Amino acid sequence: MVMKYTLAPVMFVALIALSGCAQFRNVYPQLNETQASLVADCQRLGVIAETANADHLSAYMARRSMENRVRERAMQLGATHIVWLHRTDTSATAQAFRCEAD
Repeated sequence: MVMKYTLAPVMFVALIALSGCAQFRNVYPQLNETQASLVADCQRLGVIAETANADHLSAYMARRSMENRVRERAMQLGATHIVWLHRTDTSATAQAFRCEAD
């Protein structure tokens, strides 16, 4: 009988842990993060800037969300690469590039 009641909290914690892992997957696999010298021959699409949203429960999640918004905007521009110009816990800026496949 005791085993029945101790299994539920363990399962709940495991479920929460597994759902948190989804935050670490790369949701933009076609977008490469690189250095400026490696995209010198590529088309510049623009500079993208975002700030962190204070609605998140943690500074880590606010930063991840902010960086993903930069990546999403780069994808909307048709970027294949981004170069981070500035990243802190509260703001991020990146240059978006479109590079032709070799």
